[in-house]
Amino acid sequence: MEKISLALQRVFGTQTPEEGLFGPALKAPSGTGSPVRQPGSITYTRTRTLEVTPQVLERHRLASVRNDTSADAFRLLRTQVLMQMRQNGWQTLAVTSPNKGAGKSTVALNLAMSFAMEADYTALLVDADIRDPDLRHMLELEPGPGLVDYLLGKATIEDLLIHPNIGNLVVLPGGTPVANTSELMRSPMMAEMIRELRGRYADRLIVFDVPPILAGADTLALSTYMDATILLVEECKTARADIERSCDLLRDSTVMGVVLNKSRELPEPEPITNPKPGFFQRYFGAEG
Repeated sequence: MEKISLALQRVFGTQTPEEGLFGPALKAPSGTGSPVRQPGSITYTRTRTLEVTPQVLERHRLASVRNDTSADAFRLLRTQVLMQMRQNGWQTLAVTSPNKGAGKSTVALNLAMSFAMEADYTALLVDADIRDPDLRHMLELEPGPGLVDYLLGKATIEDLLIHPNIGNLVVLPGGTPVANTSELMRSPMMAEMIRELRGRYADRLIVFDVPPILAGADTLALSTYMDATILLVEECKTARADIERSCDLLRDSTVMGVVLNKSRELPEPEPITNPKPGFFQRYFGAEG
């Protein structure tokens, strides 16, 4: 985890002493007048609550709810992402990768879990990789309906949401995999759903686990609804050409940064701001 932490520092910059690991003190969203909430203090009445055991979290490397050093990398990532989202008033964040296997679903779930532990926020994690949904498997939930069923008009969002009893986290599973994913992503139902999710709660942060950018047009179809995107790459596996191609496809999106996953060895952290031309080349000097 130390190497992953260094990777995150390398991408997002180092924290200042005033911020610490958990970032600055967060204020309640302006205009809400709501008291500060403690994680897990919401009583879910309509949303189904299913218990996810610590053993499940351990099996799937879901470290962000643990109180040891293995969670530091995701807490650091959460701090840096939250700072940018608060500063810009963003609510929706997509997590993607050039290709399958880089660990984007693991990062998306850990990041959403970290958001859900914040007192001033709730978090919604949407499994929008409906060609190959993985979040239900990672939480070891029983097979069932999900986002696909909503997009096909077979279910309402309220009937699909699940609270895994982790902080203020709610999950929208992907459902049964389908083939015509691009059409569903561009459908009016998807646009209406995202508008509804954004507008219902001012303190909700919505993380979308979206398909790999080079696997099809799904992510590009969703990108117009996203405030920001994180690109996940795997050291020694993701080719430079794939990174450059992904960057080009996302040129009209706000790429918040890149997470270098499964790193073996990294140089000293180097702070950066927003991606510029040549951004990826700075951090990937050799293909692989």
